Amino acid sequence: MITRRQLSILNAIVEDYVELGQPIGSNTLIRRHNVDVSPATIRNDMKSLEENDLIKKTHFSSGRVPSEQGFRLYANRLLEASLDSDEQSHLSLHEMFVNHHYDISSTLDNFAKVFSIQTHYTTLVIGPDHSKSTILDVHLMKVNPHHLIVVLVYKTGHVKHLHVSTQQTIDDQSIIKVSNYLSQSIHTFLNDGQNHHFEMYRMLGFDDKEINLIMHIYQLIEQYNKDESSHVYLGGKHQLIEGLNESNVASIQPILKYIESEQITEFIHKVSNHPINIRIGTEIENNLHGVAILTSPYQIEKDLNGYIAVIGPTAMRYQNVIQLLSRIS
Repeated sequence: MITRRQLSILNAIVEDYVELGQPIGSNTLIRRHNVDVSPATIRNDMKSLEENDLIKKTHFSSGRVPSEQGFRLYANRLLEASLDSDEQSHLSLHEMFVNHHYDISSTLDNFAKVFSIQTHYTTLVIGPDHSKSTILDVHLMKVNPHHLIVVLVYKTGHVKHLHVSTQQTIDDQSIIKVSNYLSQSIHTFLNDGQNHHFEMYRMLGFDDKEINLIMHIYQLIEQYNKDESSHVYLGGKHQLIEGLNESNVASIQPILKYIESEQITEFIHKVSNHPINIRIGTEIENNLHGVAILTSPYQIEKDLNGYIAVIGPTAMRYQNVIQLLSRIS
């Protein structure tokens, strides 16, 4: 158990270390903060913090740096504090969605980049689960006899174009016939996909060429929904590299490997059950050190929601990132 004064000293050590990037000694604390105690008292309090594994010595100087446990305690207290964002401008994902003409991929790609610039850390955005989104209409557009565009119109308002190439020539009459069927029977077509077979479509009056096209389109939509639902948009990867220092730069390769793997999406889905969640170092994975991940869910429309993750060094400006995440609407 630490005292209130020791907690204040820990907060000062964390914030000074984040700003200065070097070990913090008692003289630095006295110089930078309005401390109404003697240097000896501060040194004793720092010793208690070290005994509680909240700060640690380094090989570089006599100063101290926060440990993972120290960053954890500091972050916990920020999450417990009420952060009033009402007076700040909100970052509207819906407004960005409208400005990007209801293109979800373009919206989230731009958002990841914009948010990375605002936080000064790498931002990762997980796309919505399109398997839960309602498609209102599907119709076909002919580019040439071997190339069609499948237009998907979602209930949320966004439109997606998928491209179909065929070796066989598809005449205009077949395109109109298939397009009309897809548009008129969209729910049956999408929800009964596992039962698609030639005999059923023959009974509906389609020839083999048209049936192949219908089944190709179904598989294309299924694959798009699967790929997009697990799609990750990454902004400012260079920010992560720049945020590391000489004491933890060796960890950059496992960190980059981790954020470019499927593991991070699984991790974010698992921990993002709170408005804002913070995981630090080995809380993420046993061999990860020197990195922190803050996650938060987002919602653009009823069926368009996913997760945002801000990735940076453990010496992160947590309060700034928390406030920015709380502004997303």
